[in-house]
Amino acid sequence: MTKKLSTLAQLKLNVINYHNHDMSNPDNKTGGLVVNDKFLISLARDACYTSHNSLNFKRKQIADSLAEYDIAAKEENVYAMERTERWIERLTPELDELVDRHNADKEVYGVFSGGETWLPNRKPAPTKAKPNNFSNLRKRVA
Repeated sequence: MTKKLSTLAQLKLNVINYHNHDMSNPDNKTGGLVVNDKFLISLARDACYTSHNSLNFKRKQIADSLAEYDIAAKEENVYAMERTERWIERLTPELDELVDRHNADKEVYGVFSGGETWLPNRKPAPTKAKPNNFSNLRKRVA
């Protein structure tokens, strides 16, 4: 049983498939160059990175606004509270749209990668520099 793609994912899939040219395609716009699968996977991966970054940015915007709201509430600043409430009300639907977009991008990535789940790369934890023990070398050159 194959999973049905969401409408947004299907549209995104069509965009990436636009680059999948075939020599037998009469509507071919690039002269018949066949694009390899790794390129198509990279397009899907790039879309995931982009939507993931957009989602993180919007979450940070909302978190910062919530912090501003808390400060305004603590200071009993009604004007700042109302202004921040309006801003948060404006950002919330944008967050919902970005979640849908990212989910669709991950669906498309799964199609091109054979069902693999896209995960953001984690930056490796910095390792502590381990000093070398040069005592033997120091004795040899002394």
